Amino acid sequence: MDDDKIRFDGYASGEIAVHRLTGRMPELQRRYGLWIINCSVAGSSSAGSFRNCPVRLFEFYSLSHLISGGGRGWIENGRETDLTPGQAVVIAPGDRNRYGGSDTLPYVEDAVRFCGPAADMMRDAGVISSGIYNLGGVRRLLPLIELAQDPSADAQINANIALQKLLVDLYNEHRRRNTLTPMEELVAEIKSRPDHWWTVEELAEFCNLSTDQLRRNFLRHTGMRPKRYLEELKLRQAAELLVSSLLPIAVVAAKFGYADPYHFSRRFKNLTGVSPERYRREYPGGLADTNQLPSMNSHSPAS
Repeated sequence: MDDDKIRFDGYASGEIAVHRLTGRMPELQRRYGLWIINCSVAGSSSAGSFRNCPVRLFEFYSLSHLISGGGRGWIENGRETDLTPGQAVVIAPGDRNRYGGSDTLPYVEDAVRFCGPAADMMRDAGVISSGIYNLGGVRRLLPLIELAQDPSADAQINANIALQKLLVDLYNEHRRRNTLTPMEELVAEIKSRPDHWWTVEELAEFCNLSTDQLRRNFLRHTGMRPKRYLEELKLRQAAELLVSSLLPIAVVAAKFGYADPYHFSRRFKNLTGVSPERYRREYPGGLADTNQLPSMNSHSPAS
């Protein structure tokens, strides 16, 4: 961290690496009870950095949003896990941790480090706790970071408010996910990653099921085979984006995982009966009810 408010202590092999808070909380932040110490925008650690990362301990809170690449992470009392873009790593003071780039991908993050009695009270209330959360593909830390980098009093106060709101949102989303059935959680995960083409094996692994069990449970929950559901969801979401934006067809296609815009157009026409260009022209005000779209009849079910 390239900020004199935080100091990284050296360590011998096998020892815990301590990241210490050395800066003094400014008066405005002291009165508020929350201090955003520093921030990172698209900070990157190299592929393989997790393997070289020592066990660490922070004297402050850290919120890291993985925006691209990939990683692995470990938080004390837990197990190592893969990290994918859209996930966030929250570390509270004193909790041992390791996270960084996977063997093949760099870990690219937006991040904030913060401290203060307001954060401590949120931790005591259970709102903040170390863990891996789903923050989604939108870079939600960027507006907060922009405020935090503005030294004016209004900006600093609004940055703190934005941080607290984001932490509460993370808490509420985590609680909601914990009440979902595995199949509901899977569908929520699919919707949060519209550009990803899931394999049946990935879906089954997410739910800790065999592929046959996954197919049966998925059909029971959605009424559709997995592959058909995935593509129809993508195309319905693409239909909404076509009429709500001026993005080129190729850009819309790419947002939903179609590298070839011509293939996207063919699949889109199979669903709607018209090309993306014609669909955009004929629905200039948006689609009131995407459930009126016909179901695809030419897409084969998952094998």
